[in-house]
Amino acid sequence: MLKKIFIIFFITFYIYPSVSVFAETSKNTVSAILTAKVTTTINPLGEQGTPIRNARLVVINSLGNIIATEFTNSQREAIIPVTVPKDPRFPMKNMAEVTVIAVAKGYNEHINFSVPINEFKDHTGRVSIPLWQIDPKRRNEPQFLNGDFHRFTVFEMLDYYAGSFGLKRQIIKEESVVPAPWGPELSKR
Repeated sequence: MLKKIFIIFFITFYIYPSVSVFAETSKNTVSAILTAKVTTTINPLGEQGTPIRNARLVVINSLGNIIATEFTNSQREAIIPVTVPKDPRFPMKNMAEVTVIAVAKGYNEHINFSVPINEFKDHTGRVSIPLWQIDPKRRNEPQFLNGDFHRFTVFEMLDYYAGSFGLKRQIIKEESVVPAPWGPELSKR
């Protein structure tokens, strides 16, 4: 009987927390499940965007490290477990922020620089990302939210992470779309 109690105690306090996505690895980290939905932009008639399948999401922590990547699934969302450094700007909360890049075939890139993680103490994060369809009659460049950066700064940052991760530029037959937006496929190394 004592052996069973010891085994239950061992599993409960030593093994389970280490495999749980919500286990805090330290008081300076936050773990959560990030849910990302990727859609087309709202059309001129005001209709909601349609979900995009197989969009690639790249998640970057506050230290500038790529911590996860995932494709949107058949429900057009991605479920991504993350563990990130706690944000010291919010000492009253155990929360963090990540940057999320979304790319999809036929669309311009999108970056959200400030996606909250565990903001409501529910071990979740949520982000909805609208992607602009590539249009040769419009300037095709990445869209971004929550950053007051010059667009060239954003372009350089996107190129850096796309290159670091090994993304491939889309093949666009329209000559006016140069450089082509990054796509969800990886280049062969």
